[in-house]
Amino acid sequence: MGGVGFQEFFVLVFCYIAFRFSQQIKREQPERLPQALQLLYAQYTVLLLITIRIVFRLIEYASGLDSSIPNHEAYQYVFDTLPMLLALVVYNVVHPGRIMPGKESDFPSRKERKSYFKGGNDSGNSSQILPTSVSSGPVMMPEEIAFQPKREDAVPSYGYVR
Repeated sequence: MGGVGFQEFFVLVFCYIAFRFSQQIKREQPERLPQALQLLYAQYTVLLLITIRIVFRLIEYASGLDSSIPNHEAYQYVFDTLPMLLALVVYNVVHPGRIMPGKESDFPSRKERKSYFKGGNDSGNSSQILPTSVSSGPVMMPEEIAFQPKREDAVPSYGYVR
């Protein structure tokens, strides 16, 4: 129970930091405020859903095994599973990648990735590695990079995503 309470403490600390960040954005970069607020409101919504789940867990643990909570799946679905599902939906609707890309971004854009795979370069291998960070110059596609032989158990190095 202490760990769950500790988790909620850090959720609240994060909310405080996010609120301070929003205040700083309002003062220093008002032109970026709508984008930042959209993402922050999504973040606040997700944190509220996580808090609902944490409070449910605290009540569940505090009431012990003799209560009706562990014996009824409906409580688990409504107060545990549903908030997490809604949190995922919120992040799919307000995806941070749509709000935070910039000209300085190291990630290949969606358009670059789509054109690469539409160009017949996709071998059907779902573990194809795309570069996400290039120190200088344009983003290089996989055929331009000398890869080591692929192993299924190999862990990608920093700067690459499977």
